[in-house]
Amino acid sequence: MSSRRPPTRSAHRKSTTARLAALVAGVGLVAALGAAAPALAAPTAHTAPAAPAGATSTTYTSGFEGGDWEGWSPEDGGNTRGWWIDHTTAQAHGGSQSLNYQLDGTWDNGTIWIERQFSAPSGTSVPVTVTYWAWSPTSAGPSAGTWLTTASIKGTDHDLGATASNPPWDNLGTWDTTPENYYGGWHQYTKSANVNTITSGGTVNVAIALHANFETVRDYLHFDDVSVTIG
Repeated sequence: MSSRRPPTRSAHRKSTTARLAALVAGVGLVAALGAAAPALAAPTAHTAPAAPAGATSTTYTSGFEGGDWEGWSPEDGGNTRGWWIDHTTAQAHGGSQSLNYQLDGTWDNGTIWIERQFSAPSGTSVPVTVTYWAWSPTSAGPSAGTWLTTASIKGTDHDLGATASNPPWDNLGTWDTTPENYYGGWHQYTKSANVNTITSGGTVNVAIALHANFETVRDYLHFDDVSVTIG
C-alpha cells in the first residue's frame, strides 16, 4: 500500500494562490502588448486627380473609309489647270482607303485642298492642332522642283473672295504656315495655331493642301488619318 498522504490545507492554498498570480500576470502582459501595437489604418481607395478647371479639348478624327468625306470638302484656288481629290484603295495609312490628290502643275502654280469647318469654344486665343499623314513614293528636298504639302488653320473660309484671277494661295502667299517637303512613304505632318473664335463667330476652318511650284503633273499623292484637336 502507498504511504503517500493527501496535501495539507495550507499547501493547497499556496498552489491556488500561485495559479491566480500567474493568470493575472499573463492578462497584464497581453494588455500591455495590445496597448503597444497600434491598430492598422484601413486602406483608402485611389482617386484620380481632377482635371484642371477649364482644361477641356475636343478631338475630331477622319479616316475617309467607305467613300465618306466625313464633313470635309475638296476645293481649289481657282488657278489650277486640272485637278481632283478622290477616294482610293491604292494606298492607306489606316483602314483600306485614303484620299488621292491629283494636280496638273504645268502652269507652274495651283493649290488644291480639303477643308472643314468646326465649332469651337469662344475665346480670344483658342489652340488648334492638326495632324495628318501623307504618302509619296519618293522624298522631295528643298529645291526648285519641290511640291509641298501643308495645313492651314483660320477663323474664315480659305477661298473667301477668291477668283480665278485672284486665287487665295498663289505660291502659298497667304498660307499661315510654313509648307513642308515630301518624304518617301508615309509621313506625319503637324500644324498648330491659335484662333480668335470671338472674331470668327465660334468657328475654326482647317485645310490640308497640296501646292504645285514645278511644271509637272502629280497623281500619286495620298492623304489619310486626319486629327483636329480644338481647345
